[in-house]
Amino acid sequence: MAGPVNLPEITTEMLRLSKLLDAGLAALRVQSANFAEADVLYRRTYAEAFLRAEGTVAEKEQVAMTAALDARVKMNLAEGIKVSALEAVRSRRTQLSVLQTIANGYRAEAEFARTGPN
Repeated sequence: MAGPVNLPEITTEMLRLSKLLDAGLAALRVQSANFAEADVLYRRTYAEAFLRAEGTVAEKEQVAMTAALDARVKMNLAEGIKVSALEAVRSRRTQLSVLQTIANGYRAEAEFARTGPN
């Protein structure tokens, strides 16, 4: 499907993308908070398991990594979702920028038609 070809269509598309951008920013806030919570849980789980473990430092690290594995998976998942939300926001910004450029072209064309080549 072709993109918008006239100013009203561009305006409508810009409004649609603006709403998507707002929703994306809200989702990014939520996902950033989710990631922060998952990160804290992972670090806490790892540290507590490390302190409870016995043996050499390497053995304690192995026990802690094993104990914190589920928390690490959740943290990695939360990070991936956060990054995905950030990319969606960046994509919407780029799309809006393209439409602004097209709208500016229409404006310049209208100005030229109105005033001539001055």
